[in-house]
Amino acid sequence: MNTAEEFRKTAGDIRSFGKAEERELYSHDIGDVPLIMTKTFFDTQPDLVVQPRNLAEITQVLAFANQWKIPVIPRGAASWGFGGVIPTNAGIVIDLSPFRSILDLDSTHKTVTVEAGARWSDIDTIAKKQGLCLQTYPSSKFSTVGGWVSTGGYGINSFKYGHLAEQIVALTVVTGSGEVKKLTPADREFPYFISTEGEFGLIVEITLKLRDVPQGSYPHLLYFPGDPEAFAFIGRLVQRKASQELNPNVIRFLDENHLGDTNEVMRVAIFKKAAGVLVEFDSSEDDDRFVRFLTQTGSPEEAPRHVAGYLWNERLFGMKTKRLGPTILASEVIIPIAAAAAFIASAKKLGRRFAVEICIDSYIVDEHRALIMATFLCDSRRLRYYVDLPLATMLTHTAVKLGAEPYGLGLWNSPFVNRLHSDDKQRDLKAYKAKVDPNHILNPGKFLRVDGNVVSALVFHPVVFGFSMDLLTLLSPVVGKAATTLLGKDRKVDRLDFELSIHACAKCGNCLAVCPAYLVTQNEAVTAKGKLSLAKKLLNNQKVTREESANAFLCMHCKACEEICQTNLELMNLWDALEERIEGRFGRPQEQISEFLQRIDASQDYWKMVERNN
Repeated sequence: MNTAEEFRKTAGDIRSFGKAEERELYSHDIGDVPLIMTKTFFDTQPDLVVQPRNLAEITQVLAFANQWKIPVIPRGAASWGFGGVIPTNAGIVIDLSPFRSILDLDSTHKTVTVEAGARWSDIDTIAKKQGLCLQTYPSSKFSTVGGWVSTGGYGINSFKYGHLAEQIVALTVVTGSGEVKKLTPADREFPYFISTEGEFGLIVEITLKLRDVPQGSYPHLLYFPGDPEAFAFIGRLVQRKASQELNPNVIRFLDENHLGDTNEVMRVAIFKKAAGVLVEFDSSEDDDRFVRFLTQTGSPEEAPRHVAGYLWNERLFGMKTKRLGPTILASEVIIPIAAAAAFIASAKKLGRRFAVEICIDSYIVDEHRALIMATFLCDSRRLRYYVDLPLATMLTHTAVKLGAEPYGLGLWNSPFVNRLHSDDKQRDLKAYKAKVDPNHILNPGKFLRVDGNVVSALVFHPVVFGFSMDLLTLLSPVVGKAATTLLGKDRKVDRLDFELSIHACAKCGNCLAVCPAYLVTQNEAVTAKGKLSLAKKLLNNQKVTREESANAFLCMHCKACEEICQTNLELMNLWDALEERIEGRFGRPQEQISEFLQRIDASQDYWKMVERNN
């Protein structure tokens, strides 16, 4: 059956994309996974991409999928890197990224109701006009609300306000069978839709608690001689929080490698190359108490306030160091604070065996646990990348042996399911899955059951996978040395040319949130993310059609993408170079450009965006 053709017979005017070049954009997330791996294990290219405009269209898509037993993969901005939105057996991607209206802002009760594709940044912009703001938000503030409800929930301000689930007033979801449910935290079924990655239903509407805009921001950056000393200080700090003596919004740890790379990106030594702890308060009273606490405990070395302020203001651009890569790989875990320093030491030891510098960025999420992101730079264009990829998983494996659990499973972390969910919990989840998604159409092939082929089922089986990680870790001194001898080290990039800029794109989706062309066309191909994908195809001498190339010219050249770019790419220069190359090959699509500008001028959504951001 041709899924796209059959769908269009019954779908009415539901917006859909069926061309190969359009569907390819929806076959990956921000991760750089080699095609040989995805093609060996899974069928990651969807048959069809749909963009429903309302609840009725969502239920219509699900009815079609149930009729034909076709997989359905919910997708937001795809700003997560563990394969949660990657199809495993083709199917239909439901793109909820344009489903982004802010439906109601209740300043009296301090709540906001939004569609699943709403961006955290949009909520904050509108709420602040009413004297309100978000309680917590992810480090990717331009990701979608539904996406973070489905995949994460710990982020900035979680130390003070807790997990995102604690700020949700109500959810509207559509289960795999097409049933619409309106849930509150008091409902027994509510937890099934929090951080379960779209296995049970699509989140379509969320009501969140807000807070008053704080009087100010008071960040401190403290330096320590080593990671253990920094976490010993964090331990004392969280004890004061438990006794209600101190009340920070954020406690963040950054190791000397992370701060050193930030210096390299900035090309100035603003940060000391040492272990750092960033603490942020939102009132002068809390700040004064913290200063007294530092005096009483023997003040550690403190960076100037403007340095701490810069680091705080850059909290939403955690992937900026990718421009030194041009690829970055990561492990994310939730680990007991007491085990954090030991994990970091083990991670760095493992990294040295592979001649890789491990960088650590950590948010303390409560009095007992820390979210740790262990990252390292590499280059997906090199053969050595096939050695670097398992190293990221080995870091997660090292952490779970110290009592950690993976921060989400998606596809690539699915072998760690037993570390996140007990046997009883897995049985409960599978029973609920059978009840609300009897045809198993929603996001199949992920942590509840890895689908694909015999090879993937074997490789991703927790027992086989765990044994493989143990073996790789045991052999890492030999494997790492051999890989470095034969394939060389990964070296940092000191400048970005046209090709490296394309590979340095974080694929984070920030540009989708601010791009007026995307707002009007709802086509990722016209965004910076899409145009860089097109440029990569041109560089690789892959087939590019005239129609596909025209998307590069549907651009306002407003610089919004450049201003919001995670990796600070000089996108305006890139667009000039890209347009010049395409024009030389296909000519300039003047008719499409004129039609595009007319659509922009006639778009109410565009002018609302302009008004909202002024």
